[in-house]
Amino acid sequence: MKRFIKMAFLGTVAATMILGASAAFAEGMNKVDTNGIAFQIPEQISDLVNVQTENLGEDTLVSVFEKASVEASEKLDENHEGAGWIFSITKVPEQKMKELRCGGMDGMEVFAEDDDFFYVYNHPTDVRIVRESQEDYQAGLDQWTMINEWAGQEVRQEILASNPDLDEEFFTNTSLDMYLAQAAFKPGTKFELRSLDFGAEALDPAALKEDDFIEDLANDVTYEVLPDAQAPDSEYVVLAFDDNGEEVRYDFFKAEGARNLIRETRKVGDEEYTTIYQANFKDADDADKTTTGIVEEWCKGIAAVSGR
Repeated sequence: MKRFIKMAFLGTVAATMILGASAAFAEGMNKVDTNGIAFQIPEQISDLVNVQTENLGEDTLVSVFEKASVEASEKLDENHEGAGWIFSITKVPEQKMKELRCGGMDGMEVFAEDDDFFYVYNHPTDVRIVRESQEDYQAGLDQWTMINEWAGQEVRQEILASNPDLDEEFFTNTSLDMYLAQAAFKPGTKFELRSLDFGAEALDPAALKEDDFIEDLANDVTYEVLPDAQAPDSEYVVLAFDDNGEEVRYDFFKAEGARNLIRETRKVGDEEYTTIYQANFKDADDADKTTTGIVEEWCKGIAAVSGR
């Protein structure tokens, strides 16, 4: 009997083990080198996987599957697309990446870029292990876990190390990330700024013909949800979006020590929900910057050209 078991820690191992080397897989045996992408497959794994480098989908450079799941699916005489899939590496043009970032990117981890493309580690969000029986499924779990741990820990690091033309890159994909990407890259996105420093009337970002503020927030910062955090007792600047007639508001706190904390507030029916984010700048050279500081400078620029 076919077994597709949802086990989140396996499906998301690639998202939680970002570029961390593991001594368990230090000895690579077979090297994959295709389309400028190179990585080692350890001896204990090389006979357990199929590596596909041809007849792939658009933008896909390489895909790796667990061999036992592929064979089990074939024996079951079922054409189940994606059986045994571990990961794929895709090369995405800049414009397409901007469009992708405006929505959910479940199972897609950007890890590198060059002058023209972003490189993405794609992994399933469910577990694709397939076996002919429950007994075979139980017996195959350790093997499945080992392959996924190798893929999640090693592959992206080796690709970066083997290609000096690639620079490391990483985007988070929270709700805040998606709204910022829409504001930066999706024409027609409705949003406004509100700061009591410039009166009660909202500030229109369109008043500035050229500005990099929104792209700085979208590109230079990652955003982490803080599940147990409380909002500080502080004034704040508001960046608000129109989501199909409903406002989604982001409060950028002004208090010292809280200037990289952001509160999301949205309504679902009659209920109001809040989420607190921690902003983290990617570049060490930006250590003195804050997201609130960027938003405040943005407001000043709009106010200056608007005569406020």
